[in-house]
Amino acid sequence: MCQIGHLETRHKICEKAMKSVLILVLMCCLSAALLSGCQSVYVTSAKVYLQQNDFENAKKQLQEGLQINPKDAEAHYLLGKIYAQQDQYAEMLQEFDAALALNQKNKADIEKTKAKHFRDLFNEAVEKFNNKQPEEAIPLLKQAVLIAPEDREAWSLLSKSQIRLKQYVEGKTTLQKAISLDPQYTSLDDRVLLMEMQYNDGLQMEALNIAEEILGKDAANKDAIRVAAFSYNYLAMQEQDATKKAALQNKALDYYQKVLESQPDDADLVFNLGLLYEAMERYDEAIAQYERAFTLNPKDLEAVLHKAQIYLDRKNDNQKAIEGYQRALELDPDNAGIWNNLGVALIRAGEKTNDEALIKEGTTALKKAEELRGKQ
Repeated sequence: MCQIGHLETRHKICEKAMKSVLILVLMCCLSAALLSGCQSVYVTSAKVYLQQNDFENAKKQLQEGLQINPKDAEAHYLLGKIYAQQDQYAEMLQEFDAALALNQKNKADIEKTKAKHFRDLFNEAVEKFNNKQPEEAIPLLKQAVLIAPEDREAWSLLSKSQIRLKQYVEGKTTLQKAISLDPQYTSLDDRVLLMEMQYNDGLQMEALNIAEEILGKDAANKDAIRVAAFSYNYLAMQEQDATKKAALQNKALDYYQKVLESQPDDADLVFNLGLLYEAMERYDEAIAQYERAFTLNPKDLEAVLHKAQIYLDRKNDNQKAIEGYQRALELDPDNAGIWNNLGVALIRAGEKTNDEALIKEGTTALKKAEELRGKQ
């Protein structure tokens, strides 16, 4: 590089040239250090602390390093691992996402770490839920769905925990989230639960839509058939147009008959079928259902009263109405309404047969009703 000439001068020139090269090399090294070398120092220090289970100092080293070079994927990855150990899952996810955005080197371990923590949280939540501790299951499940937001089972269990604590608004929203994650209908339980909640909230049309959706996948689903029957019956009662009302009643009747094929001894279903027949003015069939409901449930006062009322108002059979109200009084002896209707039936029977004793007995029953109303 330097030719022989004036030796001293040329030597000084060569020395200056070499110093310039060294400075340039040093500057390059420093530049590289700023971009990567310094980070490796922080990461190396953090790893030493991690070997000693000193998570706080390891975290401090990584955070300082990331202030210098926020694009250090390994630092983000190790920081995410520390947050995972400390159950700080939102921070864990943030660091893991940052690491993966830079490179995919640690993707397998990141997914493994997330899966492990999700599994631990979910299993602990299941245990809490089964031990009737939903209040302790909820925070665990909220962390679980943070880690795995697409896991239907975690959302489902979270909704059931909320509902068990009577957090109905939150529970319904969470339940809808679980359902949205199940487009293949792998489980109908969540849809059945939402259907029943909608019905109980007075949202019969929404409940009916879900019921028919369920029945499209499982035509024999008893819960959906039941709710469909109840919903059509309710909608029929609200309908003013006679033709539409009859169509809704027939729909309800079809569903009642279907569900009773598999649940013939369900007293509530039998009673509700009686109500439907009564609304359809099919009184003999209504009476038969009320009698069956009472046989299935001898404490069913409503079944006895509806039957007696049909005999009194629709069939003009005062004697059977009297028998019905007397049976009702055995179940509820201080009910003013029953004493009143018994009095009406006795007086009507007495007037029809000119039986003064029945009229007198009826008058006494009416007075008894007035007396009970006064006490009430």
